[in-house]
Amino acid sequence: MSTVMPHRDVVLPRRPARVAPITRWSIGMLGLALLVSAGLAFSRYARDADRFPVSNVDVLGTLDYTDRAELRASVAPHVDDGFYGLDVDRVRATVEALPWVASARVSRVWPARLSIEIDEHEPVARWQDKGIVSTRVDLFEPPQLASDDPRHAEWLKLFDSLPRLSGGDGRHADVLADFHRYARALSPLGVEIEALAEDDRLSQTLVLSNAITVRLGYDERARRLDRFIDVYERLVPPLEGRAARFDMRYSNGFALAGAEDGTTDEGEPE
Repeated sequence: MSTVMPHRDVVLPRRPARVAPITRWSIGMLGLALLVSAGLAFSRYARDADRFPVSNVDVLGTLDYTDRAELRASVAPHVDDGFYGLDVDRVRATVEALPWVASARVSRVWPARLSIEIDEHEPVARWQDKGIVSTRVDLFEPPQLASDDPRHAEWLKLFDSLPRLSGGDGRHADVLADFHRYARALSPLGVEIEALAEDDRLSQTLVLSNAITVRLGYDERARRLDRFIDVYERLVPPLEGRAARFDMRYSNGFALAGAEDGTTDEGEPE
């Protein structure tokens, strides 16, 4: 005997009503406005210096020349903006504007500290009367060397052992490179360069640590220095520390003046 199943109508899922495009756009814009408003509210809240102050400024690195009080005074206005309100890049730019600061790295340390890591310029030579050239070949003028600075005499004495370089504007890197090249060449003789002066014609003169002056001129300076080195052992030790001037600007020789036995070789100066 067979069973007849009752017939049932198939019920299809009801198609949701379509949302009009303008309605979707309105909902999206409302959501975006709510997110922007919430973000602005949180930003204002986070930038409240009273709620999120900077409790301490950590200065890292060895400071041999930078005045810590001056450093903190330059950072203080930024600290007043609070932990989240201060602009880290502006703090870094402010610190790097200090004369002795070569570079600075600034970061927030949660919850309320500001970390400033500093690399100072390392002086390698004096430039003209008030400038310093660093090992990075940066030229800057520290306030301590200004003639009206109360620390002038003290700092002048401190930097007295640095070689003195001079030349035209923008020439400090080239003159420093020449200084290093000449110093390496003279090193086997056990003599150091105290000063290297370059005039407007790029003519150079060396002052050595044993009271010897060497004029190299502006042309073929390497060859002329080699000529001086060749005659050094024969002519300089007998001077016994007396000042003398070697003019190497001759095509076939040199001139020696300032010594009792001064001589002039053949040749024409440039």
